[in-house]
Amino acid sequence: MLKTALITLAVLAVIAAAGVAWAKHNGHCSMENRMHHVTERIGRKLDLNGDQQARLVNLGETLRSLRADGEDDRSLTHEQLTQLLTAPSLDRDRAVTLIDQRLQTMNEQVRSVVDAFADFSDSLDPAQRSQLVELIDDRVNYRWGPSRWAH
Repeated sequence: MLKTALITLAVLAVIAAAGVAWAKHNGHCSMENRMHHVTERIGRKLDLNGDQQARLVNLGETLRSLRADGEDDRSLTHEQLTQLLTAPSLDRDRAVTLIDQRLQTMNEQVRSVVDAFADFSDSLDPAQRSQLVELIDDRVNYRWGPSRWAH
């Protein structure tokens, strides 16, 4: 019994180590690595030239910086939300103010994302653009596999 348990644990440890190594190799561990992996993959699939690749990298950097800013805002919002929920009664005005602040921040960030994406997509030729649409469609529709309702 003990021998079986030890062998099982050893196998699980090897599988876990292999999974972590694979994730690190494929850029799934940090946002910077993941963004680099995604931009590299898109550039390879669309066969981008230097200018197009630079615009794609700019889009990735814009998204990465907004995500980093969002993480800082999330921790502050989480603390404020915890204070609201631990109070004897919910301060409704403060809750609405927190939501309004979050929406205002998102509205301010939308323009930079749209501008960076527009700069990138406007630099593509029609064949590359249709290929980009297919990549996005595949990612959105089949992220977790084909829909079970699609026949």
